[in-house]
Amino acid sequence: MPKPQLSKEKIVDTAIEIADEKGHEAVTLRGIAKRLNVHVTSLYNHVPTKDAVFIEMMKKMLADADMPTGSFTWQDWIRGYAAAFRRMGYQHPGAFQAFQRGLAQGEEAMETMEAAIAAFLSDGFDVETCFCAIRATNVVVYGLCLEDMAREADAASQIDPELVPVARFPRIHEVMALSERPDTFHFLVEALIAGIEARRSGPR
Repeated sequence: MPKPQLSKEKIVDTAIEIADEKGHEAVTLRGIAKRLNVHVTSLYNHVPTKDAVFIEMMKKMLADADMPTGSFTWQDWIRGYAAAFRRMGYQHPGAFQAFQRGLAQGEEAMETMEAAIAAFLSDGFDVETCFCAIRATNVVVYGLCLEDMAREADAASQIDPELVPVARFPRIHEVMALSERPDTFHFLVEALIAGIEARRSGPR
């Protein structure tokens, strides 16, 4: 029985699968080749290096993430960008960490950045403030997603009330007694928007 034809898409999908199962550091060319039942040299016809695989992984995840593109306010771009990255993190908790390796590339990344710049500039931001606002959004959103993923993966990271004396730390117990955990992701995204608005420069 002939082997299925190898393609860049199969290699990237396999890399994402491995990363989601074992973490992005587990992604190697040998590991991908073993899972696809091919010799590692066969991969070089489609991806030249492991770094190229990670770039393609990011491009694939962004293409599937429904990133905000088109015409909208910069506030809605931030909300849409944050929501898309959060969905991506939950769908690909291991592969998502590939974004630690460098800036995203590809058409989807460029389209959402172009739309973001247009939204900021059309509302009176100068270019420097626009750059800082988009950079801040990237840092905040990615950090929030990593924190979300870590919390989901490790319940042991939560504070054990039994180890915190209530007489000494009554306010901590008051916060831990909340019946539902507040959505700090939404809170911080809105705080980011308010902060950018406060720091903006140029005419409205």
